[in-house]
Amino acid sequence: MTTIKPDVSGTPQGNMPGSLDDRCVSSVISDDIQSHKDAIVKLNDDIKKHQQAILTLQKRLSAIPAVRKMASLEDVISFIYRGGVSLTMLFFLAGMIRFYLRHDNLNVDYGMFYKNFYQFTERELQFMTLGHFRTEVLLNAGLMILLIAPMVQVLATGVYMVAVNRNWKYGIITLIVLVILAISLLFH
Repeated sequence: MTTIKPDVSGTPQGNMPGSLDDRCVSSVISDDIQSHKDAIVKLNDDIKKHQQAILTLQKRLSAIPAVRKMASLEDVISFIYRGGVSLTMLFFLAGMIRFYLRHDNLNVDYGMFYKNFYQFTERELQFMTLGHFRTEVLLNAGLMILLIAPMVQVLATGVYMVAVNRNWKYGIITLIVLVILAISLLFH
């Protein structure tokens, strides 16, 4: 039988610091620590590269106005509304100025004898394409734009909901509303 004699420090001789087992364990641990440090350094380098790539992409995207901010539905409807009202006012103003220059007053009085909005629009567009910009034609052009603007808004809403939001149910509902508006103009 072999007995292990303790040395002066009180540790058994088989487990002495610097023994083969201790050296193997410390070697494995130091290798693991070093490999983890290397992995952390590599990850930090990768993070820096990705951050630089993200900053580059953000700079490129901010240079393109259309990509920087996609117009919301409210922006589209607001643009159509403001455009319709502005064009309406432009035609009304042009008609009133023309009338005032010809008659020296602003008492515009004329009648319209059309069956419905579509006949009215067709006839007034014929006058415009022929170059007949009488006072009534200018005022009627403003009126046509004012009546068509809500239909364009409903159409834009439906297209936006289907194309951007992929909401087919809402698109069908706006199509039904558009048909109802079109039919109502047929009788007025």
